[in-house]
Amino acid sequence: MNLPVTLPCLRPLICFGLILLFCYSCKYQIAISPPWKKEKPAQRQELRFVKTDLLKQIESAKAAGKPVFMDFYTDWCGPCRVMDRDVFTDGNLATFFNENFLNLKINAEKGEGVVLAKQFGINGYPTLLFLDMGGVEAQRVVGIATASKLMKIGRRLR
Repeated sequence: MNLPVTLPCLRPLICFGLILLFCYSCKYQIAISPPWKKEKPAQRQELRFVKTDLLKQIESAKAAGKPVFMDFYTDWCGPCRVMDRDVFTDGNLATFFNENFLNLKINAEKGEGVVLAKQFGINGYPTLLFLDMGGVEAQRVVGIATASKLMKIGRRLR
């Protein structure tokens, strides 16, 4: 009988088979998709921010009776980048805010953003301000906020 000689050769195959069986029974899926199944990229909708003539935009929103959403950021701010990447690209949030708010993105260290940051007393980044229809600060969020938190605030102010 040559059984002990062939058993070492089969050991890796048996182990591999057991691993596959375990993965299948746990409904584990391999993270790499096959090349013939190309996924369509999801349409990402983003908040449309106005970045120029900020003081005029605030005044025109007051005149129109539209609430204002302001994102104070800096170039070096890591949490600001997280907000841009993960929160402001949320489809529901983007749709709601684009329809109901004037969205301003303000670099607090450049241009007229320096004046606005002093005017609103901005000390940390990101700072998100909601101005009501009269141009008065209604809500302030300092730091990272979730899309659902911003939606709750936005619905309340609308």
